[in-house]
Amino acid sequence: MKLHCFILVFLVASISIVPHFAQSENGDFSIELIHPDSPKSPFYNPTLNQRQLMANALQRSINRANFFTSNSQLSTSIIPDIKGLYLTKISIGTRPSVKLAVVDTGSDIIWIQCQPCIHCFHQKTPIFNPKNSSTYKPISCNSTRCKNLPGSSCDIAKNTCLYSATYNDQSYSFGDLATEIFTFDDSTNISRKRRLSLSNITFGCGRRNNLTIGDVELSGIIGLGASPFSLVSQIKSTFGRRFSYCLVPFYQLNVSSRLNFGEKALISGKHMVSTPLFLKPPKVYYFLKLLGISIGNKTLRFYNSSKSGHEGNIAIDSGTTITFLPTQLYSDMETIVKNEIKLKPLRSNETQILNLCYRELHVSDVPFIKFQFQNAEVKLNAMNSFVNIGDGIVCLAFAPTETVPIFGNVAQTNFLVGYDLDKMIVYFEPTNCAKL
Repeated sequence: MKLHCFILVFLVASISIVPHFAQSENGDFSIELIHPDSPKSPFYNPTLNQRQLMANALQRSINRANFFTSNSQLSTSIIPDIKGLYLTKISIGTRPSVKLAVVDTGSDIIWIQCQPCIHCFHQKTPIFNPKNSSTYKPISCNSTRCKNLPGSSCDIAKNTCLYSATYNDQSYSFGDLATEIFTFDDSTNISRKRRLSLSNITFGCGRRNNLTIGDVELSGIIGLGASPFSLVSQIKSTFGRRFSYCLVPFYQLNVSSRLNFGEKALISGKHMVSTPLFLKPPKVYYFLKLLGISIGNKTLRFYNSSKSGHEGNIAIDSGTTITFLPTQLYSDMETIVKNEIKLKPLRSNETQILNLCYRELHVSDVPFIKFQFQNAEVKLNAMNSFVNIGDGIVCLAFAPTETVPIFGNVAQTNFLVGYDLDKMIVYFEPTNCAKL
C-alpha cells in the first residue's frame, strides 16, 4: 500500500453573552467543513497537479508558522493566507442568504462584511445589509460587551461600539460591533437536514475590510479561539464551551470534514487519550505540553525552554499543514527516522522545506511515531507522518523551527480532536473521519 497525499489546511473566558436558539432539538450540532482544495471550495483549481497543490500548502504552512511568533493584539488572527483554511456555510439575519466564511481556531472574533461598505474586498455573493434585517442590533459604547473587547472604540455620534480586527499580514477588518441571528446547516443527521439558528451572536459588522483573496465568495471569519467573542464561547450556555473536529485525508475530499458542538463534541471512545490545554498571551492560541517523541523503540526528550514546567510548549493549530519542531529535536528525529527506514532517501527535493524524502515509500517501511504529551500518547501512523508531494515522492511531514513549535493538521488527520475550554483539556481519538 502506497502513501496517499493528505494536505489539510483548516485552514480556533467568560462574559455575559447569552445567545438564544431556534429549531434545535438536541444539545448538539455539526457543520460541514469545506477543504480549500475541495471541488466545493471557491479556491478549487482543477488545473493544479499534486506537486503544485503540495507546494502551495507548504508555503501557506511556512507563512502561518512565521506569523505565529508575532506579538498579536486580541482581535487578531495569525492567518497570513486565507486560502489555506477550511470554510463553512452560514446565513445571517431575518432575510438570510447563504454565504461562505472561514473557520479558524487561531481567530478570536466573528466578523462579516456589511453594507454600507467604505472599503471591502470583492465578494461574489451579496454583502450583508443590516437594514434588511429586523434582528440586527448595534452594541452601545457603554455596554459590558464593548468594554470587554480589547481594542474597541466608540462612534460617539451614533453611540455605537466599534471593533478592530488586525492581522499579521496587514489584512484587517473595522466596523460596528453588533448582535444578529446566525443560521447554520446542521449536518448531524445526513438523512434529515435541519437548520440551526443562533440569535444574539456578537459579531463585527465590517465596513472597512481587506483580505487578499481574489474574486471569490468569502464574506468573513468565524473564530474558534479562546476569547469570549469566539463562536464556541458565545454558545456555551446551551452547547457548553467545547468543540471537536475530524479532518478527512486529502485523497478523500469528496467527503466533508465535520466541526461539532455540544454533546456531539464529547469524546469517550476506548482509545481516547487526553492532555491538558494551555493558553498563552494574548490567550487566543491553544498550546499543549510535549514531553518527548518516540520513533520505533527510541525516545527523544523535548527540552522545554520555558521557566515554568506547567506551561504548554507546542501550539496545536488546525491551520498549519505540517508539524514544526525545535531545530535540534527535528534533527535528531530525522536521523532516527532515516535509520529506521531501510531505503535510500533522495539527495534533494523541490519542496524548499521538507528535508527527508523517498520515492515509492510504502506504509510498511515507515516506523510508528508517538508524540508523548502530558498524560497522553498520540500514535501517528504513516499518513500522519509523511506527505505525498507528487511524482511518487513522499516526505517526512515535519520541519525545524527556531521559534514556536506547532503540532500541525497532517498529524491530526483521522483523529477526532476535541477541545473542552472549561476543563482545559484536548482529547484525541483515532477515527475514520470519512465515515462519521
